[in-house]
Amino acid sequence: MLFINKQKKIESLISEYRSKVSTCLEVFESSITKYLENPDATALEKSCLELHKAESLADDMRREIEVMMYSKALFPESRGDILVLLETMDRVPNQAESTLNMISNQQIVIPEKFHNQFIEMINICIRCTAAMLESSEKLFKDFTTATVALGKVDELESEADHLEHAIIRKIFETDLDGFQKIMLRDTIKNISQICDRAEKAGDRIRIIVAKRRV
Repeated sequence: MLFINKQKKIESLISEYRSKVSTCLEVFESSITKYLENPDATALEKSCLELHKAESLADDMRREIEVMMYSKALFPESRGDILVLLETMDRVPNQAESTLNMISNQQIVIPEKFHNQFIEMINICIRCTAAMLESSEKLFKDFTTATVALGKVDELESEADHLEHAIIRKIFETDLDGFQKIMLRDTIKNISQICDRAEKAGDRIRIIVAKRRV
């Protein structure tokens, strides 16, 4: 009974961790949207702080889960895989925070003509992360269906790649100065990498599923 209670506790913490990762992405999306509407540097700095706090809470929870798992409370045969998965998942909010900090620190202003495309890219990243989190949830309930959500992750990551290339091409077709083109290119690439991170977490889920099927 004690083992079962510990296992349920960890599963509950992992569920809460997923929620905190989702919150980080929601803060990121809201922050960029507000910045596009009103590129106020001070407001963006506050958004960076808000995202940092959200990401720190996710980090704290991940560490709490790791400590409990090292106490042999959950899935002893796959503990290492779950810990690696959590570390890989953690890179998603890390990337969101890094991207927002880059925009703030380098005072990057996104021209209005690219607003819709940047919003579209962020939306894809949010959906891609949500699909990855859905798959990780199913991993603990019915791992055989976890790969269904992973198909969405792959599809959205591919969509992000195509959109990234299209936006970069349009950036370099404008008469913006070379430095601004490079800054915008790096910004869209950093946003797109959120999908890359989500896909890598999805790859870890595939490995865990494959091992359990053996």
